[in-house]
Amino acid sequence: MAKRWSCVEAGCEWAVVAADVEEIIPLVQEHIEQAHASFELEEMIEAVLEDAPPPSA
Repeated sequence: MAKRWSCVEAGCEWAVVAADVEEIIPLVQEHIEQAHASFELEEMIEAVLEDAPPPSA
């Protein structure tokens, strides 16, 4: 099952869907670093992932 992560920073509506946890973690970490000049631990990312339909090709 694909995974979805949504940014919780105030005013940010960015979200991403990826095939699995290993694919989504670097995408989330890159977003947090570039958009918010911060970082997020893998454990915190995994804790809020939701199941999602697979991303469209």
